[in-house]
Amino acid sequence: MSVLAVTQDLLWLGKVRAAAGKLGLDVRVPQTKPQVTEFLLDDATKLVLVDLHHPRFDFVETIRLVKGTRWEVRMVCFGHHTDTATLQKARDAGAKDVWANSELDRRLPELLAEAKGG
Repeated sequence: MSVLAVTQDLLWLGKVRAAAGKLGLDVRVPQTKPQVTEFLLDDATKLVLVDLHHPRFDFVETIRLVKGTRWEVRMVCFGHHTDTATLQKARDAGAKDVWANSELDRRLPELLAEAKGG
């Protein structure tokens, strides 16, 4: 089972990889838009994390791609709590779970456990 982490933030990648590793989950980090699609089409992908401040991916496009490709997979978008306009834009694009970074940090172990199925 794997987690698709659409982020380049080394802090977040470290946190996600450490927590996922404890549960035996792989973390896949796309470098290109075609890789996002490729990883989404893999049935092993059980969770998608979308960094709303990723410098190379338009998050609205990524949200729509996830919703259109694997609507049943849980997607959590995250960003700065002070950037309320970006958080709202993600909701408007169809993201159900839009969290401040602090909430993701607090709930990450639980979220990954759910992705694993436990």
